[in-house]
Amino acid sequence: MRLLVLTSRPDCLGENDVPISNAFRRFGWEVVFGEISAIGADDYRYFTRGVLVPVDGGPHHLGSAAQGTPGVYYLDECQLVWVNGAAPSSVARDVCQLLWLASRDIAFVNSIEGALFLETKHALGHVVPKGNRIVSYASNDFSLLWDRYRQRQDLWWVAKPPNAYCGQNVFLLPPNGPNVRAILQCLTGNADAKSELGGLAERELIVAQSNPGCGPNGFKAEYAILQQFIPQADQGEKRVVLACGQVVAWHGRKRSPDDHRSNIAQGAKPIAVDLDSNEIELAELIGRRLMEYGINFAGIDMAYPYILDLNLTNPGGLYDAKLASGIDRSDRVAELMISRFGA
Repeated sequence: MRLLVLTSRPDCLGENDVPISNAFRRFGWEVVFGEISAIGADDYRYFTRGVLVPVDGGPHHLGSAAQGTPGVYYLDECQLVWVNGAAPSSVARDVCQLLWLASRDIAFVNSIEGALFLETKHALGHVVPKGNRIVSYASNDFSLLWDRYRQRQDLWWVAKPPNAYCGQNVFLLPPNGPNVRAILQCLTGNADAKSELGGLAERELIVAQSNPGCGPNGFKAEYAILQQFIPQADQGEKRVVLACGQVVAWHGRKRSPDDHRSNIAQGAKPIAVDLDSNEIELAELIGRRLMEYGINFAGIDMAYPYILDLNLTNPGGLYDAKLASGIDRSDRVAELMISRFGA
């Protein structure tokens, strides 16, 4: 049996590449580490460059290079494909299209369409029960978000892009903050500056006739999320890893004292925590809903009773949960996947 792990860097394996590949090989599988940016088609048969790792090869470690036989490997020679990385933006659309076509005949751990449309903060309202999601607004219109903030300037808010990762461009907005207007302008592309003419009264008619969402150099509006800040998040978030709808691993995140973000990429540290029955029940409810869209492996960020984020493409958690607790849960993940896909 053969698992294809599509990753960004086969020469520098990541936090899911390592435990997942080691676990599958313990179950007797060969593993191919393929370059996600090298997907191609040979008369509509899909392939990638990669490295075939034998079953009896040594274990890999975070940051190590895949050890095995380099070559070109066809996706239809593999019983299961696991997408563990994102393609560079210059080829992302083509890669996504090619992988979707390949997935018509080959089993993927996470469906291409599910990951594409649900790995965004826009999707929280679709899979998370209303009582477990935070009040939020999404728009590429600065004026709408600015009005929302001013309606409740007594509250703390969080502003962020809907499709960014690792805590990038996530801002904490205080009540009556003097810099909030500039932050919301920045996140929406500064598109409220509709003309070089400015906004003086005698120029208002000309400014009003310009296209909404356009700056001096054409359309430049960008989407942003404005979300109420919740005290539960300030007390600490938990990353919960789901495999086939079941909770398999979890850890807490202790943020740096000089940052409001709890992302590991921003300096937070994984810590050992417990999950109570309510947290497990909520996580597995979301896991089952994600499975309806072909998502069988996910990481969710939780500050109970709220779900803060969905992570579907290479979600961290397995490696950090082992660091925090000393327990490796990757064999359970492999066992569930093998059972799920009948391989």
